[in-house]
Amino acid sequence: MAGIMAMLAGVANIMEIITFIQFIEEEAIQSCALGCFLAIRAKSYRGASLGITMLRGRLIPNLKDINDYAGWAAPYSKGCFADFIAATELNLVIYEDILFAKKK
Repeated sequence: MAGIMAMLAGVANIMEIITFIQFIEEEAIQSCALGCFLAIRAKSYRGASLGITMLRGRLIPNLKDINDYAGWAAPYSKGCFADFIAATELNLVIYEDILFAKKK
């Protein structure tokens, strides 16, 4: 019985580690997205463009990869992070629309 409990604890630890890694990536995305928002607000189109490039080119793909590769090990959070990715991608479309509208 002790062996089974230890094994279950190990599985729970793996689930927590995967979720924590996803959470850290999510925080990076939120920080960068806030930077984009603030840059647009301050009319720093270069800053907003740099943030959007970072989100599309690195941060979102990193979270997608983690979620696709290891998310099955934490099924209770996999869907939440998939929704977060979809929402962030929609925000980027909105930010780009704002940027192009302001440049006119």
